[in-house]
Amino acid sequence: MAIDNKEEINPIKLIFNYNNIFYSFFYDDFSGCIHRSREYALNYVYSGEMILDNGNEQIKVRKGQCVFIPRDHHITMYKKTYNGERYCGIFLMFTRNFLREMYIKLGYNKKTISPEKPSNSVVILPDTVELESLFTSMKPYLNPEVKPKDEFMELKLQEGLMTLLSIDMRFAPIMFDFNEPWKIDILDFMENNYTSDLCIEEIAHYTGRSL
Repeated sequence: MAIDNKEEINPIKLIFNYNNIFYSFFYDDFSGCIHRSREYALNYVYSGEMILDNGNEQIKVRKGQCVFIPRDHHITMYKKTYNGERYCGIFLMFTRNFLREMYIKLGYNKKTISPEKPSNSVVILPDTVELESLFTSMKPYLNPEVKPKDEFMELKLQEGLMTLLSIDMRFAPIMFDFNEPWKIDILDFMENNYTSDLCIEEIAHYTGRSL
């Protein structure tokens, strides 16, 4: 998981991952972490409260709310009890490979995607029937003893992405931006093709760029 955590205190917590869907439980009153996610994500709060601090404002996400978190967006996340309920949430992470597969599966191309993009910031999503249906269906797996099949979680990731796009199609051009013909995914290219350290001049040479 491409998230760095720096705990401010030593919370009692439980986090488990089912195919890039993370279930999180925090049993203490207050805990914080620095969140640096490489991937786009949805974070749904089942109970308790999550406070997102981007340095300029604090966004409170409470029970029944879902928030979209952009890729490479640095925020401080605080998860705490609220109205006597411990924090419990689900984090859906959309990797580059998953988004590439969905781009093809959904039949998108750059002509069908509007060039208009929403602001590259955290967005609390509106309540919709689709969001409610998605997370209600995932509620049984809050019990760590009930383990879903990977195939089922893959379908939930697909449903999550389609739900996000149904709320606002302007999310499409930022989530599928790797398909511009002139743009190469440098991070993915380097991780899959090079195992040795390279200087900036060598990177430019091997990726067809000039300094």
